[in-house]
Amino acid sequence: MTSNNPINEETIRKSPESNPSDSAEILLQNIRDFENYERKVPMTPAEKRALRKWVASGHSVRESPGSRYIFDIGMDFLDVYRADHEIAAATRGMTKAEKIAYIKEYTGYKDPTPEELERMDAVRNTPVYVQKKYEELCRRMFLLWEFLAEEGLSANARDYLDEHKDDEMPIDFSFVLE
Repeated sequence: MTSNNPINEETIRKSPESNPSDSAEILLQNIRDFENYERKVPMTPAEKRALRKWVASGHSVRESPGSRYIFDIGMDFLDVYRADHEIAAATRGMTKAEKIAYIKEYTGYKDPTPEELERMDAVRNTPVYVQKKYEELCRRMFLLWEFLAEEGLSANARDYLDEHKDDEMPIDFSFVLE
């Protein structure tokens, strides 16, 4: 750790209440993780300062701060920081429309097809009680498949479904739409 680092174990031990949302133990672990991360990951001075500030505020180096531009699942602080700075630099001076086009290209976003839009509208317009019934059915199906997998029967179940996929439903589900 460098001498100008604003966080260290001694500071946290003296004042764990400086961040009441985290315990001193968690903060200490975050600092250790930061020191290890700092040794292993090459960073610019600005990136190190930003990461130190993030950890000092009670966060882990592996935690995402949330991106201004992109959906950042699976990204840690430094990944998001770098992506946001790259996008900000690349879009400087662009109009709003140009920025949106750039971010769509950057993330690989594709506008929904008319069929996808129609399906999204159908979901939005589906009554809440039908959505809840559907979610319950999906949960039950998941649990059933999980049970079949644990019992080693999932292949047999899949074969059975393939053989009977065109059969008529033995139950009338019209009651769901009432």
